[in-house]
Amino acid sequence: MLKIFVFISFPFLLFSQDTLLPLVILDDVIISEERNGFSVEDFINYVKKDTTFYKGFKHMRYFQHNFKGELNIYNKQNKKIGSLIKHGTHFSDNLNAYIIYDTLYSSGKIFKRNGEYKYYTPKAFDEVFFPSDTIPVSLNINKKEINKGSDSQNMRDAKTIGFSIGTDNIEQNKGGIKKKLAIFDIDMQQYYNYLISDTLYNGYPCYIFSVTVKEDLSKKKKEKALVRKVISFFDKENLNVLFREYKFIYKNWLLDLDISVIVNMDYVNDKHVPMEINYNGFWNVIFFKSEKVDFSLSLSDYSID
Repeated sequence: MLKIFVFISFPFLLFSQDTLLPLVILDDVIISEERNGFSVEDFINYVKKDTTFYKGFKHMRYFQHNFKGELNIYNKQNKKIGSLIKHGTHFSDNLNAYIIYDTLYSSGKIFKRNGEYKYYTPKAFDEVFFPSDTIPVSLNINKKEINKGSDSQNMRDAKTIGFSIGTDNIEQNKGGIKKKLAIFDIDMQQYYNYLISDTLYNGYPCYIFSVTVKEDLSKKKKEKALVRKVISFFDKENLNVLFREYKFIYKNWLLDLDISVIVNMDYVNDKHVPMEINYNGFWNVIFFKSEKVDFSLSLSDYSID
């Protein structure tokens, strides 16, 4: 069962029949492939192969830091029925890491009588952010690591979706989702606008790469686009991802979901790390109880020499 968690007023890019034209609109200046050696295809390939975002999360586990997390669960009437608050310190000796809590509080319908979670989402977030035991940590990274290893299947799929934008290399294919994640493929280009602009983010000059669903699509065609939005801010100096926003919407007889994720990154002693993570999502899978959850995580006081 797949759960996705683990996202302007410029002219739109044009399409040819079988490929994206080598044209980028950047601050109203046309940048051609011939003059700059830089094309839309180049940028898309970089986005698909980027590992800086994943490396930032590797840093999060590798370096000691403090955290404040809050998760809220809602019923179908959007009334809060449970909360979970976790504050503490993520300790690391650069070989292994573990968590010690300062505050651990829950209210409402969070746990079963046997102490297990009543819902999938809190369990998934624990797996990602709050490991219950000591875990090995390392800064080594390769692309295969994102999709393989000892992680659960759900964790591997979440990594693929979160860190390998535009790929359909997931292990599960529920409700025809697999192909729809490949947002750069020829068959999917008809649904999206791809735009490059720039901004100043936390004082850093950044490129913005936006993938958004075309507003003039019919309702039927828009429903074919599971990924409604992915916006990334790339540091112009080194192309590290400093901000990313995801939006997923999908509905069929098997799966109904509406999920938003925003991640804010920054530098601590020149190391690229997550600072704020926000999730707001609803999903309903046939034969399973639906869940509506919001989650926020603040990370601070990184110990990086």
